[in-house]
Amino acid sequence: MKNTFIAIITLLILTSCGNDKNGNLIVNGTVDGLKIGKLYLQQLQDTTLVNVDSVIVDGEAPFQMSATIDEPQLMYLYLDKKDGTIYDDRLTFFAEDTIITINTTLDKFETNAVVSGSKNQKLYNEFNEVNKQLSERYTDLFKRSMNLSQAEVRDQDSINALSSDINKHLKRKVGYALNFAMLNKDYEIAPFILLKEGYEANPVYLDSAYNMMPKNSEQSLWKTTV
Repeated sequence: MKNTFIAIITLLILTSCGNDKNGNLIVNGTVDGLKIGKLYLQQLQDTTLVNVDSVIVDGEAPFQMSATIDEPQLMYLYLDKKDGTIYDDRLTFFAEDTIITINTTLDKFETNAVVSGSKNQKLYNEFNEVNKQLSERYTDLFKRSMNLSQAEVRDQDSINALSSDINKHLKRKVGYALNFAMLNKDYEIAPFILLKEGYEANPVYLDSAYNMMPKNSEQSLWKTTV
């Protein structure tokens, strides 16, 4: 009887882990199809992913976690599926001091995720929608160039023409990142986009774009690496 009582108390403690939350960032949501598992809220500290909170999900119940952050930043939601795979089990989102809701599914944890509540995340979604198309086009051109280069009979004129197209498209892709960052320079997402997608731009343009940003964006976590 005593052992049963201890087991029940232990179970209650485990399943309630993460329900009493403190912090300026609250992350809640659902994982459709997940019967039981553990979710981790992760933050990049230096070069290491650190678990800042965790919660056990039981019976597809909504989850909630929290953390204290000094400024908007990219964070991670990791699902320990214990299925032997290492893919599609971690998603990224732009965190800030608000309530952020993440609804996703077990089978496509990352790709089906819908994140709401963050102004920076909304802008990041808008940017990615166009940038994904540009990236796919760039990848297609690069693959075609590789195939031409490896052909038994090399058509140098075609290779040169395709190389020119690749360079033009890359400039377009980088230009889109620079323009988007400048149009949204009041948000912390701007220097992040410069870092992630604009690194191939002319350093003079990159530095100029960065210096034109307001102090709240300029002093974000990304300033040390832009």
